[in-house]
Amino acid sequence: MKIKILILLCVLFNTSSLFSQEVVIIKDSGIGDMSIRIKESGFGNISVQFKNSGFGDFSVRVTNNKLEADYVIKHSGIGDRSVRIKESGFGDIDILIKKSGFADVTILTKESGSVDFLIYSEKECLSKSEIVAALINVIKEKAKYKD
Repeated sequence: MKIKILILLCVLFNTSSLFSQEVVIIKDSGIGDMSIRIKESGFGNISVQFKNSGFGDFSVRVTNNKLEADYVIKHSGIGDRSVRIKESGFGDIDILIKKSGFADVTILTKESGSVDFLIYSEKECLSKSEIVAALINVIKEKAKYKD
């Protein structure tokens, strides 16, 4: 009996350590762990481009299954970290979303199939700003950005 319990505990511990999910609270006002300013023109600390086909630095897809998601986006409640999205003023980092040309980081968005990161949100459609906020640490790493 003790061996069965020990085996069960080992299986549960290993299963939970294999599954990693980050809950990100998106804030439009107030204070967050980090604030990012999203721009569509001018200069930014990091430029990001979204593509629907071809190649990217990494790929993302929105899923309706919360359990399979790598990132869960919420707009209230408790999370692992909170990110405030700003369109004006000052932020901890400025992200320039480009429509064409060269960008520091290219994100490939897919509707189906295998991707690097799955994102869950209760909203049906996520904005590019929300995707950037959820993946800001990945974006900074790909751009080799130092705080």
